[in-house]
Order: sequence, then structure tokens, then C-alpha cells
Amino acid sequence: MIIICKDKNICLKRIYFISAVIVFLCGIAIYTFFRNLNIVLFQYIPKPLFLDSLYIPVKQKNIFIMMFLYNLPDGLWFLSGLLLIRTIWLDNHRWRLIYFIIFSFIALTIEISQLFAAVPGTFDLFDIVFMAFFAFLESVIFKRLFKNVPEFLIKR
Repeated sequence: MIIICKDKNICLKRIYFISAVIVFLCGIAIYTFFRNLNIVLFQYIPKPLFLDSLYIPVKQKNIFIMMFLYNLPDGLWFLSGLLLIRTIWLDNHRWRLIYFIIFSFIALTIEISQLFAAVPGTFDLFDIVFMAFFAFLESVIFKRLFKNVPEFLIKR
């Protein structure tokens, strides 16, 4: 898919929005295909019956597979949120920074609250590590992409 636009910022916003959606869906795909789907969400809404047929059990369990199954989805969802904030506030650094901080604070508060059983879920330090890694990765990608939007994407 090629995104052609007249303005560099519009092009970047489209790239960031599409990236946010793709990254979010990747996190959902890991849950859908590889996790036991007895998650907190289904305590509040009914679980669709077809989800059980999509489940692929993972027999071998090592640290990398466990991080893929349990930490990567949280990191991807965090990255998706950051990309969405970047999409909305691309032109305004001050508001983008404020919303990055608020979003990060909420995500960390939820994760740490799991340690004290104030929020359903399981606290995992690797979730925080993955969030920090993806926040760093997002900022590096932004700096590279913002300076070097491929010329074929910009219509003159």
C-alpha cells in the first residue's frame, strides 16, 4: 500500500494512524491465536464462541515464547496508543508531550495497580520493560521518519 499525499504532515499522520491500527491488531492477534482468552474483558462482555476455534496451543514454553505471549501484546498496545497520540498531535509538540505523559502514567498506574490487586490482572515487570522499549522505539522511528519521509509518498 502506498500513501500519497500533498503535505508531509498529512502523509506522516496517515502513516502513524495506519501503523497504530496495525500494531493494535497484532496485539489482538497474539491474544486471539495464542492465549487462553479467559481474560478480564470477558467478565464484562460475552466471549464470542468462534474465538475458541482460533486458539493455537503453545506446547514449548521458554522465556522468549512467554514474553511473546504475555508481554509483547501489552507493549504493542502501548505503542499503538503512542502512535495514535502522535497522529492526533503531530503538529503540536506541547500537547503531544502532555498526552504522552498522561497516557504513560495511566498505563503504568494500571500495571502497578495489578501488583496490589487493585486492578484485575497479573503484574509483570517485563510489561513495563516492553512499554519502555516501545516508547523508545517510537521516538527513534519518529525522528528518522520525520526527517526522511520518502519522496515518492509526497505528491507535488
